[in-house]
Amino acid sequence: MAAIYRFKLSCDVADMVTSFAKIHQYDDRKTYKEYWLDWCNENNEEINREVRRLTDLGYEGDVLDKMYKAGRYYFRTKNLKEKKEPKKRRAYISMNSDTLEAMDEHIKQNADDDNYSPACGFDNFCETNKNLLTEEVMRICNEVENVTAKMLSKKIKKTYKNRYYIYSKQN
Repeated sequence: MAAIYRFKLSCDVADMVTSFAKIHQYDDRKTYKEYWLDWCNENNEEINREVRRLTDLGYEGDVLDKMYKAGRYYFRTKNLKEKKEPKKRRAYISMNSDTLEAMDEHIKQNADDDNYSPACGFDNFCETNKNLLTEEVMRICNEVENVTAKMLSKKIKKTYKNRYYIYSKQN
């Protein structure tokens, strides 16, 4: 049997503690503790069931203390209404292998120069490979919807700098 390192409260008990913590969210520490003791007496049966469950799983700490701290320091400040929607990822724009090879070749030829930097190298690459970049931009515009000139510019620049980084790590 795999060892358990994080013992979670059961859903029912967590909901009960959350409900209590939200009701007493703005109480000071002393008042919160008084109401907590009353709440524990009222819900003694559920608490005992949770204590047995966690000790059977191998929890060696004080379950009541665990519940108190979860309510006081976590559930009390938890925002229950806000359900975050995962952000929609933008479509990945892939570069043509000919363009990548041209970038790699340009970097190999110029990286040993003392005055070379990725920014200057990128500017030089754009000047010397206008036709290749024009074809690449046209290809991407045809394949990807809602792509802007700014997005394309950033993509090509970032790709060049990433290729430089890979080259510099290998050498």
